[in-house]
Amino acid sequence: MQTIILAQAESSAGNPILNIAVFAAFLVVTMYVVLRAGKSTKEASDFYTGGGSFSGRQNGLAISGDYLSAASFLGIVGAVALNGYDGFLYSVGFFVAWLVA
Repeated sequence: MQTIILAQAESSAGNPILNIAVFAAFLVVTMYVVLRAGKSTKEASDFYTGGGSFSGRQNGLAISGDYLSAASFLGIVGAVALNGYDGFLYSVGFFVAWLVA
């Protein structure tokens, strides 16, 4: 019985080659974006304020993107996993707060 359970647990881990390939692809795309963006910054003020070139709409999208970060989604998933329905209600509150923001 234990060997069947162990075999099932090992098979649900996924394909390590595929996992590494997806991670490597993500890393390559991220480094491409970073290197391309790094060429357009010349002074320290470019890093802090975007060189003053952001419109109000772009700034709003950046704030929304920050609010909807992966950490926020992972936190809500964890709340649902740990607290069940109460965690789900928390996620609804998070969504409503996003609409207000």
